[in-house]
Amino acid sequence: MSTRNSDNDLLFWLLAGIVCGVIGFFRGFKIRNKRKLIENIPTSTIRAMAMGLVEINGTAKPFKGTMKTPFSKTDCVFFHYKVEEKRSSGKSSHWVTLKEFCTPEWFYLEDETGKTLVNPVGAELYLKDDRKFNMGSLSRGPDKAAFEQGLIELGISPRGFMGFDKPLRCTEHYVCPGDNLYVMGTATKNPLVELSEKSSENICIQKEGSFFCLSDKSEKELLDSMTWQLYLFLYGGPILTVVCLFILIKQYFPSIF
Repeated sequence: MSTRNSDNDLLFWLLAGIVCGVIGFFRGFKIRNKRKLIENIPTSTIRAMAMGLVEINGTAKPFKGTMKTPFSKTDCVFFHYKVEEKRSSGKSSHWVTLKEFCTPEWFYLEDETGKTLVNPVGAELYLKDDRKFNMGSLSRGPDKAAFEQGLIELGISPRGFMGFDKPLRCTEHYVCPGDNLYVMGTATKNPLVELSEKSSENICIQKEGSFFCLSDKSEKELLDSMTWQLYLFLYGGPILTVVCLFILIKQYFPSIF
């Protein structure tokens, strides 16, 4: 019985490896295309922006004021968080997303030549993890209290069976006023500001094309982080698929060799 179970487990992991390798290969292609796009689009000043895909660097500024992040209570112009719970199934466990949210509020991006509005909806985020929170039997201190209060405000119960802490975690990203930001997106007509003598204020940046990203990394840092992902998925994916396929055939179809 145990031999049959071990054979079934091996078959499952080999098939999973083959599928993951194929998915990783195509993901590598997507990363390569994004990387080439970032390399090929020249960085523009805000005043010199033209309609269409643009790449700019600037400082984040509030448009209609700041907001507070739900857990660390940090003043910011944009934030994103993801709350996850660890759940067990047999001998394995995995993290399940309970709630994920990005603020839709617009904010300004400003450089020495002017400022423009950014609509963050739909952006891919390349932001550092500003704060991490954990809830569990070993967690304690002010971070735990802030996390628990934030969960309650969001309608997520931090307690489980018999009042014990649930195994929860959260990652919080935010952009504060004055933070440097790299943005690649589509420059289009600004619907929120009346016609201005400054042409840059008549334009906003948002998602209208195939790629829109916000990053608190420099362009070089962003390209470097994409490079190792590119090699990992584009080349590691096929290697994983071939190795798993070879083991599968050798294990279950030995007559082929």
